[in-house]
Amino acid sequence: TTLVQEMHHRVRNNLQTVAALLSLQLRSDPDAPWTFELGEAVGRIQAIAGVHDLMSDESRLAGTTVDTLARMVAEEAHSTLTPPGLTVTYDIPPSTLRVPSRQATIIALLINELTANAIHHGFKGRSRGHVRISGHEERGNAVISVFNDGRKIAKEFDPAHSDGLGMRITQRLVSSDLRGTFTIEPTETGTLATIRFPLAELQPDQASGDG
Repeated sequence: TTLVQEMHHRVRNNLQTVAALLSLQLRSDPDAPWTFELGEAVGRIQAIAGVHDLMSDESRLAGTTVDTLARMVAEEAHSTLTPPGLTVTYDIPPSTLRVPSRQATIIALLINELTANAIHHGFKGRSRGHVRISGHEERGNAVISVFNDGRKIAKEFDPAHSDGLGMRITQRLVSSDLRGTFTIEPTETGTLATIRFPLAELQPDQASGDG
């Protein structure tokens, strides 16, 4: 247990160092044409580092809840992705949906991508925005929803054929890593993205580690 905690701690520190170096480069030339892409890269690295930080806690070695991951990503998005002049509020209800550590990193990345998409596209040209992230279990499957009240996505939009890097990353992670499905569609008040995937079984030693 101590060795695994130390491993997570060291990986977290290394990733945060990389993110800090990229952030330094970002601040050195904030008007450069690659600013947006570099900021997204920093957000992805910090999302992974945040999961390793969570997993360095002995009580979370076996996994964590979706709302814990979502709050961590929201905090990082607030400091990294939100541009000046935009205020984003987050609604993250408590969730009993617990995911094992091997899925936690993927889910954190997915929430980060969908949050970044809302900030950069849904809230473009606005001063305020609202994001709601929730998760629950449904017949042995995990269901994670990310809603934003910004500009509605086109009804005919197909994420599988999107040219956007964020959508391609999301589609790939859901289908290849989680063996699940991803949908994104307009609603009456905004855009709703939904991820469904089979929950990985906790191993006996993981279950006991949950205490």
